[in-house]
Amino acid sequence: MSQLTFRIDPQILQRFPDIKVAALVATVDNQSGLNGLVAKLSEQLPTVVERINAVEPITKLDEIAVWRQTYGAMSIKPSKFHSSIEALLRRVKKGDDISTGLPVVDLYNLISVIHGTPMGAYDRGKLPGSGDYEMILRLGKPEADQFEPLGGRADSYPLNSDLVVHAMGTEILCWGFNTRDSANSCVDDTSRSIIFMSESSSPVTAEKPTTALNDLAALLADIGVSVGAVDVADAGNPEIDI
Repeated sequence: MSQLTFRIDPQILQRFPDIKVAALVATVDNQSGLNGLVAKLSEQLPTVVERINAVEPITKLDEIAVWRQTYGAMSIKPSKFHSSIEALLRRVKKGDDISTGLPVVDLYNLISVIHGTPMGAYDRGKLPGSGDYEMILRLGKPEADQFEPLGGRADSYPLNSDLVVHAMGTEILCWGFNTRDSANSCVDDTSRSIIFMSESSSPVTAEKPTTALNDLAALLADIGVSVGAVDVADAGNPEIDI
């Protein structure tokens, strides 16, 4: 398989010196085999609800407060554009069903709410380019970037030069750190080589991404899924191979 590098751009490190991005690659031959894990993790949702309800308003939860502060620094309204973890926790608090019918998404969403950290996933086979290639966390380039949001319209997710995006070339893979994935690189029921990612922008939540992905790796390994090591990019190690 071609080498994929993930890199945090120096401009991001200047603006968000505490950024940490954790990554895990897994080869899932049969997503239906994940259903047992999804059922097992779903049993922990009542505990998550208790934790959420113990803090009022919900925006005072550490995992929401830190991302609201971060989003404000990107020249977007955190009350309008929620981090993925805020969106999920709000649904859990209301008692909404967060299942999607896609086992791999249901799995990482549950890991996300249990650990209180945003998570996402990319289908490695859908990533743009060929040969050795690079994914980068960088500022948006409104004059050049292209974005096809999953389940939404591009004009609903405006670009600006303060916006932080995951990108390859001029294609945005995820808008606003972890707000919205691209329809072009998202996982689906045919995805096999999957890159799971989680990130933190504050010392308050710094350990959550690694802990969450290590938990996910252990769960997947227990059912025979091939997983790699959890790698972390940060100010001290801004480039990793995934």
